[in-house]
Amino acid sequence: MALVICSSFMHASWNLMARRHRSEAAFFNRMLVAIVALGFLPAVVSEALAWSLTPKAWACVAGSGVCCGVYYLGLARAYGASDFTVVYPLVRALPILLVGLGDVLRGRYPSPMGWLGIVLVTFGCFFAPLHSLREITISKYLNRASVWMLLTALGTVGYSLLDKVASEVVHQGPATAARYCYVFFLFAFLAYAAFLRAFQREGPPAKPVGWALPALGGCLDFVGYWLILWAYQLTQHASYVVAFRQLSIVIGVILAFVLYKERGLALRLAGTSLITAGLVLIGLWGR
Repeated sequence: MALVICSSFMHASWNLMARRHRSEAAFFNRMLVAIVALGFLPAVVSEALAWSLTPKAWACVAGSGVCCGVYYLGLARAYGASDFTVVYPLVRALPILLVGLGDVLRGRYPSPMGWLGIVLVTFGCFFAPLHSLREITISKYLNRASVWMLLTALGTVGYSLLDKVASEVVHQGPATAARYCYVFFLFAFLAYAAFLRAFQREGPPAKPVGWALPALGGCLDFVGYWLILWAYQLTQHASYVVAFRQLSIVIGVILAFVLYKERGLALRLAGTSLITAGLVLIGLWGR
């Protein structure tokens, strides 16, 4: 679980970095450019020597990368429309709820603890957008940010399912996980760049983000996801990995309140705690 805990800190960190200049779309683009540029030569040489990715794995990673491009587009737009302490916990929780809903529709019902986890996550999502209980209105839940968060969650579900399939058809080991991770981010970059051009909006120029912070964020993003792919290979209980990854929600939200002074501390921490507890229940005892 040490791999997963380290990954959780890294995931929260690069998201907080992206929020710093309020230019998330540009930050994500430069972050992906840095990953692709820095990893190109090692990835090409090592894969040419090892040939560890099967044709099925290549198909999975291509589809997974496109889903990740959708994820970055939705995440950038969601951050632009709402607070970090709203977006970050919800985009981590919604994929679990969507997968659970899919299971229920297929007649695969969760255990009692799983249902309890779903209830806790639902209540946590209810509290997350609020500054106070006096603000409970439909517009807090049905708005532009909600659409982008749902798109982000769908992207997460897509790449998670495809990466799980790929993990079963590639050679095991951290080196293979690293090569797969690089190709994943390569396709994510290509998809994200295409989406940015297709959905480019007129508006004031984005604040400059430089290259140093996106490059550092890219390193954290790459290493963090590589650790998750490696952890999936080391355990037969993927649900444990899913559960412990939710530590990043608590880390990210607490640091966002400290760094960015966002409002709604009490309610949003309560919502975050409910979401985290519910996701852990679903991950450990949901089935």
